[in-house]
Amino acid sequence: MKKSEGRSQLRLADLKQQPRVATRLMNVKVPVKVFAEVERIAKRLDVSKTEVIVALLNTGLDVASSKLGR
Repeated sequence: MKKSEGRSQLRLADLKQQPRVATRLMNVKVPVKVFAEVERIAKRLDVSKTEVIVALLNTGLDVASSKLGR
């Protein structure tokens, strides 16, 4: 992945090689179990929780788009 693509192209497979880029703050509430899993994955992969969440969202968006035929 090119550095110029930023987090909008981030996927779970990219987390270990993704350079850090600026983000915007978004205040959301998630279930405690989901947060704990995100935290566990972030620690295991040695990345930020933000990167894990963005990667999961992007992956989910890819799946939704493919299912919707876009």
